[in-house]
Amino acid sequence: MKNKIFLSSMLIMSVAPAMAEPSNTGEFPTGGLMQEDYTYTNAATSTNMDGVYEGSVNATAEYEDVLYQIAAGQYLPAGAESPIDCNVAGSFCAGVQNGVYYDANNNQGLTSCSDATNGAYTLSAGTGDSVNSCYRECTNADVAHSKGTLNGGYYYGDNNQCEPTDCFDGWHVKAGVNGSAIATAIGTGEGENRASINGAGTFKQQTYGGTDRAQAFYGLTDNNTWAVYYDSTHGMLTGQARCSTQSGSLGEMSNGTYPDITTFASLTDETGQEGAKYCYCNVTGYKDTNGNLQSLSSPWVFRSDLFGVSGCANSCADYCASYMRGANSGNLAYRAAVFGSIESSPAMCEANTITINWSNADAADISANNAGTATYGSDVRTPVKAQTIKGKTFRGWRFSKPQQTTTGN
Repeated sequence: MKNKIFLSSMLIMSVAPAMAEPSNTGEFPTGGLMQEDYTYTNAATSTNMDGVYEGSVNATAEYEDVLYQIAAGQYLPAGAESPIDCNVAGSFCAGVQNGVYYDANNNQGLTSCSDATNGAYTLSAGTGDSVNSCYRECTNADVAHSKGTLNGGYYYGDNNQCEPTDCFDGWHVKAGVNGSAIATAIGTGEGENRASINGAGTFKQQTYGGTDRAQAFYGLTDNNTWAVYYDSTHGMLTGQARCSTQSGSLGEMSNGTYPDITTFASLTDETGQEGAKYCYCNVTGYKDTNGNLQSLSSPWVFRSDLFGVSGCANSCADYCASYMRGANSGNLAYRAAVFGSIESSPAMCEANTITINWSNADAADISANNAGTATYGSDVRTPVKAQTIKGKTFRGWRFSKPQQTTTGN
C-alpha cells in the first residue's frame, strides 16, 4: 500500500505544469488598459478592478480599427489587410485619400468604369489610377474616312485613341506620332545646321558643318522659334523657346535622360517680363526626309537659368536649338527628355496627294499657282495660263486617267 501511494505522488509531480512568468513588469497603467505579457506589481486591488473585492472580475479586450492607406494604383481586396496593385479589368484605382478600414465583404479603392461613367465607358486594362483609363470600343465614326476594323479605344475625357487599319478610296492610313518614333528617326546624329530667332526678333543665321542655309529653308518667321536640320537622312525638328519667371531644374541624369526635369503644360509669362530668366523649350513639328511635316505637341521643358532677362531673351532659342542638335552625353540626355515629353497622337486617315500633269502649261505658270498637286477632296488649282498654240483657241483642261503601261514577256 505504501508503494502505491509513493508511485501516485511521483506521477502527480511529473505532470504539474511549469509556472511561467510574464516577460514584462510594470506599474498598473493610469488609463486601465493592461497590455499583453505583463506583471503589474501589487495591482490586484478594488481600485484597479472596478470595485471588485472578491469573486470574479471581467477583463474585456478592447480593439481599435486599423486605418489602411490606399495609394493611387492600388486597392484593398475584401477580407484583406494589405493593399495590392490594381489588376481588375474594367476598373480603376484612384486611391483613397483618407484611408479605409477592414471590410470582409467589399473591395475598397476599386471603382468600376461602368459605375464611374454611367455605362458609357466600360472597358479598361484595370491598371489605371483614374477614370481617364476607362474607354469604349472604337467605331468608324470616330475616325473620319476609316473603314473596317479599328484598333485602340475612345477614352473617357474625350480622348480619341482610335486608329484605322484601312481607309476609303482617296485616303490612306497615316501613322501616329509619338516621341519614341521621332527619337528613332533622328537617332543620335549631330545636326548639320541650326537656326533660331531670338527674343528681339533678329534672325540669327548660323552654320554648322560648313553649310549655310537661308531662313526660308527652316520655315521660321516668329520670334522665339528654333529649328535643327540634322541631315538628309534624319530630317528637321522645329520648336519654340520661352523665357519664364518659373524656375526649374534638369535634375540628375539617369539612364541617358533627365527623369526629374521640370516641365510645365503652359507658361503664362512672356520673354521680357521682370524675372523671366529661365529658358524653356518645346517642339512643334518634325519634317521627315520626304519633306512631310508632322505637327507635334509637347510641354515646356526646362533648359537653363540664363541669369538675366536680356540674356535669356537673346539666347534661349539658341540654347534650345544647340542642345537638341549636339551629340555629347548631356545634349543627348536633354534630347531624350524632350522626346519623352511629346504627346502621342493616334494614326488617322489622311487624304491622298495627287500629282497633276498639266499639258501645254509652262512649269513657272504651274508653280506660281501651286497647281502641281491636289489633296483628295480639296481644291484643284490651275496654272496661271495655258501655252498659246497658233491657230487654236484654248478651251480648258479636262482630267483623264493615265494609261497603264504593260510589259510583255
